[in-house]
Amino acid sequence: MKFKTLLILCMSAAIAFAENDNPLKRAMETLNSSKIAYSVKELKKPFPEPDRSNLLNMPAYRRFVDGGYKVTAFEFKGDVKKALDKAEDLFSKKEYAKARDAYKRVLLLDPNATIVMAYIAQTFGIEQNWDMAESWYKKAIDANYIDYLAHWLLADVYRNKGDRKRALEEISIAKVLNRNNPRLESLRQKIYAANGLDSSHWAFNPQARVLQTPDGSVVVEADTLWMYYAFIEAAWKFEPEYKKRAESNKDMGEAMIKECLAGLLPKIDERKANSKTLTRLDKALSAGKINSFIMYEIILPNKPSLAYYLDKKQIEALGDYVIWSNQK
Repeated sequence: MKFKTLLILCMSAAIAFAENDNPLKRAMETLNSSKIAYSVKELKKPFPEPDRSNLLNMPAYRRFVDGGYKVTAFEFKGDVKKALDKAEDLFSKKEYAKARDAYKRVLLLDPNATIVMAYIAQTFGIEQNWDMAESWYKKAIDANYIDYLAHWLLADVYRNKGDRKRALEEISIAKVLNRNNPRLESLRQKIYAANGLDSSHWAFNPQARVLQTPDGSVVVEADTLWMYYAFIEAAWKFEPEYKKRAESNKDMGEAMIKECLAGLLPKIDERKANSKTLTRLDKALSAGKINSFIMYEIILPNKPSLAYYLDKKQIEALGDYVIWSNQK
């Protein structure tokens, strides 16, 4: 299908936006007057959810330095490494009391080895000493708030203690801090189900793509729901006017996402009953939570390490969003 054939339909749909802020209309006018040749192809086979199994956060330690967070991976050398190896060996032999003493030795040698606090907590958890496990996981979190392992396993401690509310809070924070971890997701689903929330897996997965061919023309491919989204994305990716906007503002990534999402608005009332994407988007828009939707559902799955640079209040707010968004 040729691009101009859809122009009238798209401009009609653009009426759904406020006249002074109409991303779809602006994008369509830009593309229609462009020197680039655009063509449209209707998507026949759905795009599968991207494999993000390699986009996992690793344990890291952060400090606040010069007005921002400095995040570094844990790295153990020399005497600290020897002490940690000894502790891990005792842990593997199930000599948990001795392992705890050895882990504490690591902390004496390197107070920044805060992940060891979570390892100590694990030994208590294995022994079902839930109170001591809780205490040590909290110490790990207080020392290094981005310790996703401590939040994750603290959630499991609360689950075993029958404290469903705090289990829900901690697993949601852990999910923010390590967005794509499949084992963490498995526990999230169990805890959410126990709290009467939607426990199913859902991912924002646009059924659209825009590709530039060797001759410089652009093919816009999408199903009918995502077609307007794809037009706006094409403008952002290939039109000089949009590229200048992106280069002039570091926050333009989020601006692009918001404008692309605007391409879904004309379809919300008509199709949200059969689209979880539209249902969740509509819910977020109605509650004024679109920024949380964008960060958690769109940005963090592709750039999970960004969570390590959010402050505590931002992380907690996203955790609250995850809980809220899954309320039935």
